[in-house]
Amino acid sequence: MRALGAVGAGLSLVALLLLGACGGSRAERAELGGEVATGEATTPVRTGGANVVESVEPWTFGGAEGQIIRTRHYRIYTTETNAVLVNRLPGFLEAALDHYRNALGPLPPPPIRLDTFLMDNRSQWTRLTTQLMGRDAPRFLRIGRGGFATNGRAVLYDIGLFDTMAIAAHEGWHQYTQRTFRDPLPVYLEEGIASYMEGHKWAGSTPVFLPWANVERFDQLRAAAARDELQPLRTLLDSAPQDLLDHVGDGALTYYAQVWALVHFLHEGAGGRHRETLRNLLIDASQGRMRNVLVNRYGTNPGMTALASRRGAAVFVAYFDDLEAIEAEFERFMQALVRSGSRGPIVAGESPFASE
Repeated sequence: MRALGAVGAGLSLVALLLLGACGGSRAERAELGGEVATGEATTPVRTGGANVVESVEPWTFGGAEGQIIRTRHYRIYTTETNAVLVNRLPGFLEAALDHYRNALGPLPPPPIRLDTFLMDNRSQWTRLTTQLMGRDAPRFLRIGRGGFATNGRAVLYDIGLFDTMAIAAHEGWHQYTQRTFRDPLPVYLEEGIASYMEGHKWAGSTPVFLPWANVERFDQLRAAAARDELQPLRTLLDSAPQDLLDHVGDGALTYYAQVWALVHFLHEGAGGRHRETLRNLLIDASQGRMRNVLVNRYGTNPGMTALASRRGAAVFVAYFDDLEAIEAEFERFMQALVRSGSRGPIVAGESPFASE
């Protein structure tokens, strides 16, 4: 049920008071509801074979002892009591960010440190979410499991080592684009790439990101295909997680499985002929050039409307052009993906199309 935790990722509608890129002032910690703790930064720890931690200092939230961990690109507020999870998280987040920036194309670094909250349990997460989100908290508290990201912050809680890291990778993509991209991605790409970024394995304490290593998404896709419940591409392009908040179950899970498959298709399907277009789309969005592509294609008002809505086929057609032909290609790709014998490579984190 990990996908349910990601539903809230599409709810980045609330403007939060921003935390600064550096420092951990008393006023800042007061805003976060933490009891101000003092103390010297401890010696940086090694995570995943690399010294990524720049400083550690005490932090408390609601009486729970925790810490603030700073890396080059992240500021982690945590009350987590599992030492393995705490020790691995900084290196995992930095490795995930490197993956975001290179897996599908060369993308820029975030302009400021990204704030990630990892709470020890759902009760603490509920209190923190209520405090951070105010009147909008109820919609976030409906998330079934894991956490959410909004306005560049990820707010997570412990659901076990592997699933917590997968959620952190998913929501971390949202954090990254919320802070870094100048034009928003369409929802199907935003959620599809976030799901694509979940796949990982561990080499000792070092994370290895393998986008195909996502058995949960694959199994859901195969089950939905067997029930003839997969949506046509046009329907998928017009859908969003918000539509599924009141339909917790296979509808939400199948949505994430399909957009996960869509990103794999655009990256390596049809002989890889869409890969460069996907790369250019992401670079354009990160640099604020997507709006120009849409305006040139559709005119000023329709183009800007398409950009703002984040739904529909407009962005897809502007970049990939022939929707009808690609829809047929994508359907064949999914049929081939769920065929007998595909699960073994998925479990190994390998492409089921590698030998073709």
